[in-house]
Amino acid sequence: MEKDYIVLQVRLRSQRLPEKLLLPLKGITIFEHILKRLSGARLPEGIIVATTEDTEPRIKDIMEGYDASIYTGSEDDVLSRFVGAVDYFNAGNVIRATGDNPLVSIEYIDRALILHKEQNADLTTYPSLPYGTGIEVIRGAVINQIDCLAADQYEREHITQYIYRKEHLYKIVRGTPEPSLLRPEIRLTVDTDEDYRVMTDIYENLYTGLPIKLTEAISYLDQRRMKQEC
Repeated sequence: MEKDYIVLQVRLRSQRLPEKLLLPLKGITIFEHILKRLSGARLPEGIIVATTEDTEPRIKDIMEGYDASIYTGSEDDVLSRFVGAVDYFNAGNVIRATGDNPLVSIEYIDRALILHKEQNADLTTYPSLPYGTGIEVIRGAVINQIDCLAADQYEREHITQYIYRKEHLYKIVRGTPEPSLLRPEIRLTVDTDEDYRVMTDIYENLYTGLPIKLTEAISYLDQRRMKQEC
């Protein structure tokens, strides 16, 4: 029987911010914060960490205590890594998350999966959430299909780009978040040194051991910006 899994793609060889996955935020790594948040989703069967051979031994200990399995695959061909995970775990739908996003939305994982199934979609996303907090839900059979079609290296590294480029062939559903989270201009990812400084500031001021709510992070950044403008 097919089940729905979160597939978290991670590797340590980031070009712009190497080994960012293991950088600390308020005492624990970015990776563990992401696992904590993803574990809060109610509907997925579990978490599959899709990683590489050199990354696996450095993250396995962190994964202990979480409902997460591991799948190792290609360093650069991320699409083939996802195909392997889909096939091995017999995933009906994949909720794609990445190792850049320690404020990934917990609530919208479940919301996106519900919307995806209601609309019988091939891909479902909430693109107007703050950048770095959303996810994509992709039908497992579609991931297998595009593996045979996507030849461009960019499409194989960024696994949903083939679907967006060939949108006339697929059913893409774009949900609209609630007004308080309709903030696509806010950047809440970790891809550069500046991103990490911003995220460190957020966690130092807001993290108390429980996942930070997106509304709290947005309010904090809005207040900080207003103070800077005074």
